[in-house]
Formats: sequence, structure tokens, C-alpha cells
Amino acid sequence: MTIASQESGQLLPAVCSPVPGPRSLEMGRRLSQCENQGITFLSESFPVFWERAFGANVWDADGNRFVDLTAAFGVASLGHSNSELVRVAKEQSERLFHGMGDVHPPIAKLEFLEALNERLPGDLGGGILGQNGADAVEAALKAAYLHTERPGILVFNSGYHGLTGLALEATQFEAFREPFSPYLGNHVHSFPYPFNGGGDIQGLLTKVADCIATHPIGAILVEPIQARGGIILPPDEFLPGLRNLADGKNCVLIFDEIYTGMGRTGYRFACEHYGVVPDLMCLGKAITGGFPLSVCVGTEAVMRSWPVSTGEAIHTSTFLGHPVGCAVARRSLDLHDELDSPRLARETGEWCFERLQNALAPFSIVQEVRGIGLMLGIQFTQREEGEMPFAVEVMQKMLRRGFILLPSGKGSRVLSLTPPLVITREQLDDCIRHLVEVVSPMARAAEDSP
Repeated sequence: MTIASQESGQLLPAVCSPVPGPRSLEMGRRLSQCENQGITFLSESFPVFWERAFGANVWDADGNRFVDLTAAFGVASLGHSNSELVRVAKEQSERLFHGMGDVHPPIAKLEFLEALNERLPGDLGGGILGQNGADAVEAALKAAYLHTERPGILVFNSGYHGLTGLALEATQFEAFREPFSPYLGNHVHSFPYPFNGGGDIQGLLTKVADCIATHPIGAILVEPIQARGGIILPPDEFLPGLRNLADGKNCVLIFDEIYTGMGRTGYRFACEHYGVVPDLMCLGKAITGGFPLSVCVGTEAVMRSWPVSTGEAIHTSTFLGHPVGCAVARRSLDLHDELDSPRLARETGEWCFERLQNALAPFSIVQEVRGIGLMLGIQFTQREEGEMPFAVEVMQKMLRRGFILLPSGKGSRVLSLTPPLVITREQLDDCIRHLVEVVSPMARAAEDSP
């Protein structure tokens, strides 16, 4: 197998030693001695330790080369170690490595927020910066409460919004919530997230309206397209329906676009696909391409509900508006424009989607291929209780062949593909060929089993 090296332009062998190799295994042993056991999953077959990355390629501690089909959780949309972003980070680090974000702000913070405002849909603006997606969600939920003075939050099953405080309360993954359930409040109300082409959407919207009418709901928090929930696209009328309900009930509509923003779905923001502008929008991940930074933006009406700072901000942090992150994000916005990342995601995604559908159609264990842009999911059939989900087994076997993938969705039944937008079709074609080689014997075994 070969992958295209974006450093040299040559075709290079992918995996050239056992995965994980001896150095990765040794690093796993060392990590187990210094990191809490609840953080990194370690076994004899997982993980590999990354040493460097470029474009869609990753090299591990043992010198193995991989194609990253995750963009490292959707972050590296412009490619790993994008040379222009690295240059900006270096220059900004040499000029100003840290600032006083809400006291004496770095110039880079101003320049980034101005540039972001120019690209937002509707009249969104008034950015509140953070370090990760959960920070942006926390800011959005606080803004919704300040605007409505109602603490209730309406969310949707399998929604993932982060694991801190209010964000954890809104996240609908029981594995994350249950260990901390005594700390979670009772003001979050969850409803099914509808599949495109399935279910009674009007009935769902009626139930949502009834909940808003009978509870002090101030915020509706939703992912326009669910990512970790299994690459789920809702019916076209779902988000416009929520927009109408929010307007009619004086609720704040929040879109979590941390994963879907910055071109991944074939639009700069996924909300544009549905023709809906939210009251608040959360962005992160690909906005810098690798530096920890997130932002919550909103309409003027909602954002003016925050009290004017009198010298002590009621929502801030030590690293708010970090100059390096803001400088990188500012340049990232230009690069997305120059690349026309929505068009690239749309064209490459449509090509990849068709190839996946055709290649995997013969296999009975593949239930569906779905997605939009370069946000694709392969849903497998359900295995017997206690058996490893197909998507997890495929992920492990593909890793040994030189491809990094992640499972998602309820029961880990979906294999997600969210690669860098700059990935080559040759790399994707290679991935699909190996997927077929991995899935084919698994499908035959499943069909032969009693």
C-alpha cells in the first residue's frame, strides 16, 4: 500500500512495522504510570503514539505512516501542520506569546474577531472566546439564560456538547453523564434527534412545543448535523421548525457548529445548508486547525443581554483571546477562503460518498452510507450483545493497514470519515480499497454464522 506524501510528492509505504510498534507499546506503559487511568485507553493493540503529521499523513513513534481519516477530531481541516499556520504561530510567538485577554487585550484578538464577523451569517457577532468547544457551549448557555432568565435547556438524544459543567448537562451520552449524575441538574429536557427521511417530524416539533409551553425553557441547543452521534442528518424541515418555535416562544436557538463549521459540510456553516440562522452559534476545532481556541457568537439582541464589563468580566479565563491562537485563527479564515473549503469538501465528499456506496453495497453488514461534504458515516448492522461492534473491529483492522478512523453513534455502530479537506482522492481511494478487503471476510463470516 502507498500513500501520497505531501512533503515530498513521492509515493511512500504506509505501515512498515507492527502496529502498535515497540516504541508505542513502551510509551503506553510509561503513560499508564503518569496519567490518570480514566483518560487514555491502552491495550496491546491500541493506540499508536503520534510523532509528527503533515497534510493527511501521520507518522507514529515507530516510523509507521498513516492516512488520517479523522482530521484529529475534525480539527486539521487545512491539513496537519499547515505550513502557513505554523509560520503565523511562530511569528506571533516571537512577538507576543501571551496577553491579558480581558484586561489588556492582544491586537490579535481584535483582528480575529473583526475578520470572523465579516464571515458570519445574518447579524451574528459579539464573540466570546474560549479554549475548547465546551467553553463555547458554556458561554452560549449563559447567554441564553441572561437573555431569557429561564434556566431550562432543550437538547436532543446523542447530542455531544462537551464534558464540563453546563456542557455535560446538555450532552446526551449516558457513559459520560452517569458517573457524575448527582451533580447534574433537572433542568435539561431531551428529545429524539430525527433521521433524514424517517419519523414524524411534525409530531416531534409538537412535543418540543409542548415542553417549551410547560417548562421554563430558555435555550434550544442542537447540532445542525450530529457528529459524534453517528453522522446524522436531520430532515430539511427540522431546523426551520426549531427556528419557528424559538421565535414563537421567545427561546434562544443555539447551533453547536464546533464540528460542522468551517466548510466541512460543503457550506461555511452547516446552518446555511438549511437556510436557518441561529441566535447563538458555537465554533471551534477547524477554526484554528490545531491551536486550542473556540468562540460563541450571537445576535446583537442576545449578546447585549450581557452586562457591560465594569472591570471584572463575569465570564473569562486566563488564556482568553490567546494571541497565538487568535493570530492562527485569523490566518485560517483567509486560507479557508483561498482554498474555497466548502467547494472542496462538497466536490470531494460527493465523489467519496458515491465510491463508498458502490464499494460497500454488496455487504449485508453495511446498513447505510450517509453524510454530507467530507462528513461521512458507514453504519453497520447490530451484532449480538457482548460482541465487538463491527465499526470498532473495522477501525482496529484498518489501523493495522495504515488508516486512522473512529467509531461513533449509539453502540459504536457507525464508522466516521471526517478527513482533512486537503486529502487526495488517491488517499481516499486507497482507504476504500482496504475497507472492502477488511469488510468482505467479516460479512461472509456474519452470513455463515447460525
